[in-house]
Amino acid sequence: MKRVIFALGILFVFACSKTEIPATPPAVVVQEEAIKFTTNLDTGTYNVADTLPLIVTVSSKLPATGFLYSILVNWTDSSKQVFKLDTSLSNSSLSLNISGLKKTGNYSLSVTVTSKSTSSNTLNKSISVVNNPLGRFMGYKVAANARQLGTDYWENSTLPSDLIVAVFQKNYENIHPSGAYAVWTEAICNGDFNNDGYMDVFNAGTAFGGQIKATLTFLIWNPTTKIFEEKNLINDKTNNIGHPRLVTPVYLNSDNYVDLVIHGMRDEASDLNPNEPVSICLSDGRGGYDITKLDLEPKSLAKQFGHEWGDVEDVTGDGLPDLFVSANSHTYIFWGISTFPYFTNINFAHFSSDTKNFASDNGFGEVVPSGAGAAYGGVFLDVNNDGQKDLLLAVGEGQPDGIKNQQRVLLNKGKGRFNETSVIKLPLYSNEINSGINQFDYKVDDLNGDGRLDIIAVNSVKYSQWNIVIYMQQADGSFVIDNSLVEYNINTTSRPQYKTRLVYSDINGDGLKDISYVNSAITPYYILQNNELLTKSVFIRVGNKFVEKDYYQFDPYAKSLKDKYYK
Repeated sequence: MKRVIFALGILFVFACSKTEIPATPPAVVVQEEAIKFTTNLDTGTYNVADTLPLIVTVSSKLPATGFLYSILVNWTDSSKQVFKLDTSLSNSSLSLNISGLKKTGNYSLSVTVTSKSTSSNTLNKSISVVNNPLGRFMGYKVAANARQLGTDYWENSTLPSDLIVAVFQKNYENIHPSGAYAVWTEAICNGDFNNDGYMDVFNAGTAFGGQIKATLTFLIWNPTTKIFEEKNLINDKTNNIGHPRLVTPVYLNSDNYVDLVIHGMRDEASDLNPNEPVSICLSDGRGGYDITKLDLEPKSLAKQFGHEWGDVEDVTGDGLPDLFVSANSHTYIFWGISTFPYFTNINFAHFSSDTKNFASDNGFGEVVPSGAGAAYGGVFLDVNNDGQKDLLLAVGEGQPDGIKNQQRVLLNKGKGRFNETSVIKLPLYSNEINSGINQFDYKVDDLNGDGRLDIIAVNSVKYSQWNIVIYMQQADGSFVIDNSLVEYNINTTSRPQYKTRLVYSDINGDGLKDISYVNSAITPYYILQNNELLTKSVFIRVGNKFVEKDYYQFDPYAKSLKDKYYK
């Protein structure tokens, strides 16, 4: 019995003296949220032009160590790697502009996002990409500040109006372009005529011998079908105004629609038709237009001297556009006013080279013979960089009477005052009498970085060939010709069919302005026989030169039209 009691006592003591150790709970394993992400390209095959915008957005929780983003782009047509990126980021988004997609064709984009904490937590997406510039092309977009830039913006916009008329205007007569009997594209221009934010084209039409050869037409861009639709937006459905020579896009009234100043001339194919006056084609603010012919110049002179090129710019500095009209031995500036018809012949400037037989006054009581004489056109440009528009007269150098007329600049003395004290004669392009040298359009820019503005002109010889002429301004304000700045690589031995309109803008997107032109005729004869539009070129600024290249390599939409309609 004692033994039993003793044993139980020992057990009791042992039990009371033992320290109880709690069990360690099992470690809690936190499951990392599976990676989920979206991209801006998840809608399917993505159309791109050269550069691919990529945005990756991760919606799953960010691991403490962040994500590894892996991007790979291959050109599947050749299995060539175009782009690769592996980068670790401590945020849930990645934004890239992937360049290098220069070749038209198919590309594969691989996007992989991996947790830096758990390599097995990863997600990959493969997306098809097509370099098809037209896939995302919606049209030639109008700049937000187009109204502030005004006429200069529209005259140098990159929409190829000559090609658009050739492809989409159907209501012109297919006639052989002998002499004057051709459908000229001099009286066309760009503008936003339905105020939808995309550029359209206007063609003022043509009549010869009193017969309509091309109707007045608006070619309106349709961003859905991606074609230009032929429309007549004139409220009374006028479809012909004679034989206009030039159209200037300009904002005349308070709405945001582009208005038009149409410079008329005499029908060269008929002596029966009188000189066409200047007309304004004015938006009504609702999508329609009204045409009004302006009776501005003296009637006796209007019947004698045919109109040609003109211009519209603010030369007085009052914020209102002024109108220049040229008629060879007579030229005029009609000052702008703020109300209809927007130009007035009260105290207008009338320049005449024959001051003995005709009254001639610059509007300030001074006679200016240099403002006329063989002047078939003119443009307002700031040549001396003083902030005021000067008048550069387009003059025929070779004359039947042997007189050597020269292109010349009348400097603006302030508020549109031009006189004989500030006339600059440009150097003769040719020393041959009756050489038939004519220049139609001019642009100014500082081409050599010396702070002085130089002049770019398009030149023609007897209406059959053309070339670019560069006038470099010297320290004393005079000019010298330096055509070494222009390199010809297309039709180098012969550049047929004169050009009348220059386009000076950045064509290839490198920030430098390039030189292009508007073709002067668009009949099928010219297109197919003389390759006028098939060999359309642009002079790209490369270093200190303008190098001639194929226009169509810089405009995919224009190239698609050429390839489709004129193979």
